[in-house]
Amino acid sequence: MIIQIKKLMEVTFIVRGTSRLTKLMAVILVLTCVIAALVPSATAQAKSKKPKYKFEAKEIYVMDAKSGQMLYQKNSDQRRPIASLSKLMTLYLTKKAIDQHQLSWNQKVPVSKPLIKMSKSYELGTFKIKRSKQYTVKQLYQAALIASSNSSAIALGELVAGGSNTKFINLMNRQAQKWGIDAHFVSSSGLDNTDLTTYKLQVPGTGKKAQNMVSAKAISTVAAKVLGEFPSITKWSRKPSMKVGNQVLVNSNRLLKGDAFYKKSEHVDGLKTGFTDTAGLCLTVSFWHKGRHLIATIIDSNTIFSSMEKLVRAIEKNYTTETYLIHQNIFTIGNRKVSASPQNSRATIWKTESSKPSISDSYEPTTQKLPVEKGSTVGNVLVKVGNSTATVPMLATQSVRAPKTIVKETVKHRSLFSKIGDFLGNLISGLARVVNQIFKHL
Repeated sequence: MIIQIKKLMEVTFIVRGTSRLTKLMAVILVLTCVIAALVPSATAQAKSKKPKYKFEAKEIYVMDAKSGQMLYQKNSDQRRPIASLSKLMTLYLTKKAIDQHQLSWNQKVPVSKPLIKMSKSYELGTFKIKRSKQYTVKQLYQAALIASSNSSAIALGELVAGGSNTKFINLMNRQAQKWGIDAHFVSSSGLDNTDLTTYKLQVPGTGKKAQNMVSAKAISTVAAKVLGEFPSITKWSRKPSMKVGNQVLVNSNRLLKGDAFYKKSEHVDGLKTGFTDTAGLCLTVSFWHKGRHLIATIIDSNTIFSSMEKLVRAIEKNYTTETYLIHQNIFTIGNRKVSASPQNSRATIWKTESSKPSISDSYEPTTQKLPVEKGSTVGNVLVKVGNSTATVPMLATQSVRAPKTIVKETVKHRSLFSKIGDFLGNLISGLARVVNQIFKHL
């Protein structure tokens, strides 16, 4: 009975923010679950043990948010539609713009008429916007994060890019390239072009059915960047609900406190849900284990919360930490020797209880030019643990200035004819002096 109710709640998640056809299908599934809950089958009654959830997800990736070490993966390098998980990149770039003083949290956000219309849509709207500049950056950020508001995410992207949706999508793709992750974006919200064209938000040159294509590893990396840039985001992402203006933002993450799938021992504090017909159910969560912040992503799962719950339990049961001593290193930057110390002298690495992976380290510079300021990151130490790698920044122990440029005087090379001319000129001048001396003595 309890299991059927939990399945019912997972189906309920599908209903929010989807098309009418999908909602109709979801209603049928809900009724099926209700009937199954009220009238257990003979097979179920015959079993004495509780049936276990079937762990289903086409792509999975689990990583350490700080070191980047991969703990577990399944098809994690395959690009797939990821629906509203895409908003994580939008949230990252918005926070980056705030940190660079291009925007402020209390700044009012202009919202176009098409986005206002989208916000009121039965299929695509989860947060209604009545008029332009009604809400601040902070409020739309919370709406995009907690209620997965498509209009809010797109409005924030346009604000970051000076009013252009296309320019913001270009920023998303350039950031992905800079990080070296496998991702291609056509949407700041996660909606595909079948929905965006209605609101004139299709990026020129993209197909009618184009959508964001991102791997589980890539979007997990984006989530790690968000937490690195804005660690206190979890104060919002862990809230089951939040009031903004006269509206209540409802968090669709059922693993949070007060919901059916919440487990206090799992320490889940965010981060983002997603669903479209093509992407299926998607979820990226952040949680704590052994004092470390971890990120887990599952893409295209039929039982999103029960699958994630099982995945988190498996990580907690099978993975433990170990420390690895890291030493100082000398990097050559701009022909100068720069000493660097690790950000943490002991790296925390993950391994399973039973495995004994080979562990080795290597150093790579990240800075190519001088000057270097004391305390700045000049390289990384890569700790390889079996087939995964943990990264620890290396910080300069002193400031190193660029050498002064010495301007050398260059001697102009004269042509052969010029040299011959000078020789003959000097010869004639010498002969003339000799002749003058001879005539003086006559």
